[in-house]
Amino acid sequence: MRETGGTCGKNHGRAGRRHKGRKRCFMDMYEFERKTTSLTVMNNSSGNIDIGIGHYGYENTQPDKDFVGAKGYPTFRLHYIIRGSIQLFVDGKKTAVKKEHCFLLRPDKDIGYKTNPQNPASFYWVSVSGQKCREFFADMGFTEGTHFLPVPKEARRVIHRAFFNNFNVEEPLKDVIGTVFIENFIKIFQQMYIAAHRGQTHTAETGVKRNGYIEQTLEYINRHYAEPDLTLRGIAHELHLHENYLSHIFSVAMGLPFREYLTQKRIETSCALMEQGYTSIGRIAEAVGFADALYFSKVFKRYNGIAPSEHLKKLQNNNTPPR
Repeated sequence: MRETGGTCGKNHGRAGRRHKGRKRCFMDMYEFERKTTSLTVMNNSSGNIDIGIGHYGYENTQPDKDFVGAKGYPTFRLHYIIRGSIQLFVDGKKTAVKKEHCFLLRPDKDIGYKTNPQNPASFYWVSVSGQKCREFFADMGFTEGTHFLPVPKEARRVIHRAFFNNFNVEEPLKDVIGTVFIENFIKIFQQMYIAAHRGQTHTAETGVKRNGYIEQTLEYINRHYAEPDLTLRGIAHELHLHENYLSHIFSVAMGLPFREYLTQKRIETSCALMEQGYTSIGRIAEAVGFADALYFSKVFKRYNGIAPSEHLKKLQNNNTPPR
């Protein structure tokens, strides 16, 4: 076993006393996550087996962390965010992925991420290869077009602990670290599999219909996000669905409520307009569906940590041509 990067803390003081009454491991998970900057535990793995684990890692990202992409990495890399959020880029399109979500980097996709500089992410990850690797991740819910998934509340503790346990291996087992890696990955797989297949008493046709409704909803949002009065109720009416039903399946599929998704879409589009050279706050606000420029500025600052006027100044300092 090889460990690379960063520093890690051991169990002592108040962190250990917090877990009085429970069976304690030799390293406290919360103390480890607080003190560790970046740490990777390696294993020799081969792609010629059904499933193999190359390494596990943990990182408290810094605001200026460089973009990390799948290009050049032959393995699948599963991440579990325990704090903060990241910006996931798939085929050039950006989506925010937050705490208590898993996201997957695939070697066959144009996909990568940057940490949110205003709310830097802390996450674990695992590098997986093997002949049945793709099949395993599909069973977990990471189908061809799905790159991130919310972790159900009831599964978070098991998944969190399974990731951490790879850094908490007793000395006799370090000689067979590969078996420990596999054991903990299977725990993660089981929890995600159960979540992905929960409630499958419905027919496959029902699942196809739900996916179709989500696709239609996303297409409708892309066409109408600039309309200030866009609502889920209006979309549900267009699709001849009950508002509560559409709200539920949208939240499950996207990992966040409709209103939050729409606001995120509008703010990300406003940033793109600024990068294209738009300088009028009022014009930008109107173009992305905000009737009130002051409210737009307030929401923009909540998402990006700075006011839109400050963001524009930064872009202008980088010689962005005005329009």
